[in-house]
Amino acid sequence: MNRLLRNHPRILLVSARHYLMAELAAGCQALGIEHEYLFLGGVASGAELEAQLQAAVQRLRPHFLLTMNLLGLDREGLVSEFCRVRSLPLLNWFVDRPELFLPEYSNLDNPWLVHAAWDRDAVESLRAFGHADAFHLPLAADLSRIRFEPERAACRDTGFVGNSMQAAVERCWGNAAQSEAARPFWDAVAMSFAQSESRALEEHMSDRHPQALELRSRCNAPARLALDGFLYWRATQLYRLDCLRVLLPFAPVVAGDGHWQTMLSPGSWTYAAPLQYYSDLPDFYRETRVSFNTTSMQMKGALNQRVFDVPASGGFLLTDWREQLGEAFEEGREVVCYREVGEIGDVLRHYLANPSARLKIVRRARQRIEREHSYAHRIAVACREMRRIHGTPA
Repeated sequence: MNRLLRNHPRILLVSARHYLMAELAAGCQALGIEHEYLFLGGVASGAELEAQLQAAVQRLRPHFLLTMNLLGLDREGLVSEFCRVRSLPLLNWFVDRPELFLPEYSNLDNPWLVHAAWDRDAVESLRAFGHADAFHLPLAADLSRIRFEPERAACRDTGFVGNSMQAAVERCWGNAAQSEAARPFWDAVAMSFAQSESRALEEHMSDRHPQALELRSRCNAPARLALDGFLYWRATQLYRLDCLRVLLPFAPVVAGDGHWQTMLSPGSWTYAAPLQYYSDLPDFYRETRVSFNTTSMQMKGALNQRVFDVPASGGFLLTDWREQLGEAFEEGREVVCYREVGEIGDVLRHYLANPSARLKIVRRARQRIEREHSYAHRIAVACREMRRIHGTPA
């Protein structure tokens, strides 16, 4: 049986995309954990996939494999089978809603496969689907790449960085196998979900839209997955639009995809093209007096990346309240929230007029991140949990 070494596990990072791999590698490096990154994006066949895995495992002799959003697994289940045959633990960390990924993958009933989720609600749903060892692992900040510069002179009052979701909405709608005449009906379901306290679509439709639940049940698996995606992204889009319309009188800079230019009415706001994550975003946050955040409707209780990255950079964040926020930061001292869209204007005006209060909160938030919310902290938790599940008992 494979045993995780108590103090010095070796980790093989695997993915078909570079998504968050640099952050995981930085976390390993900060802890002095021996690791390698195996990129599987160019693999052309199952035989090549197995050969690359075999070579990496022989070279590193990892105690477990780590991937994000199942991106290190193939849909046919070859990677999972490779780990099963070798009794090799595999940790998948979800940073998006699991049910948008799980139906597309085979061979996931592997006793060596463990799931972590950035959202505590997703942990409960994973356990309900039989993944009993699932655990909570929030997002974090990569402090090896984000400098803390809290006193840089700001050149704008407020800004928002985010996707309009238009491309995702249209892509999912196109794959949902619904008639165009049905689109207003599904728009109404998305709007209702955005305004509700429900955390999951199926729960919401069961309570409020039984007809939608019945229509959804008639879809084949790919169409149902696309329809769920449409509803999550459309709900997010509608919520973001409501928030940004309240923000417009403050002349914000909105950075993201070009669809914002047609979705927001002309006015005093300024459009900025998408920013490079590590080269552009930290400066944008530092040079903005109040960075505004709205959370995706796929994660109504959880924290997105901006909650960590803005204060880590030295920027002040105004974010929507989420249930799990209090586990990470102390409200009023380390983070500032709005609970309703109608509160945004008053809270924003208050903190724009109080730079010293902003700076105190930013400094406390950065200190909290350094103590608890780096990727080194997350890797340490991952190692501890994998040791508990598959390693030598204490």
